[in-house]
Parts: sequence; structure tokens; C-alpha cells
Amino acid sequence: MRDPERIDPVLAAVREIWMEYPDLRLGQLLVNAVRPAEPCPELYSVEDSALVRKLQELAALLSQAQR
Repeated sequence: MRDPERIDPVLAAVREIWMEYPDLRLGQLLVNAVRPAEPCPELYSVEDSALVRKLQELAALLSQAQR
């Protein structure tokens, strides 16, 4: 299992830069930071509201899988 202690520092780093550049969508921010070898338009272009919905759907699926 990965160390859950890594989550807060990662989110803090994302928050810090995102607060400085709030016009970026989260996907844009992540793609720009990672600079993948292949384009990733699905992540780059996803609206934050759609990303929240997808994360909620994933949480529900994972919750069901644990039952």
C-alpha cells in the first residue's frame, strides 16, 4: 500500500500553483506539469465540473467494489 502521508503534500503543491494560475483547468495544470510524451487531450480539456462528476462516479464504483 502506498503511504497516505504523500497525499497532503501533493495536494498542497497543486493548490499553491493553481491558486497562482486559477484560469487553468486542473487537467491543463497536470498535463503542463507532467509534459507527457504523447498528447492527452481528454485530460487537458476536461472541465473541472466534469472532472468532479467523474471522481464522484469513481468513488461510488470503488465503494461498491469493496462491498
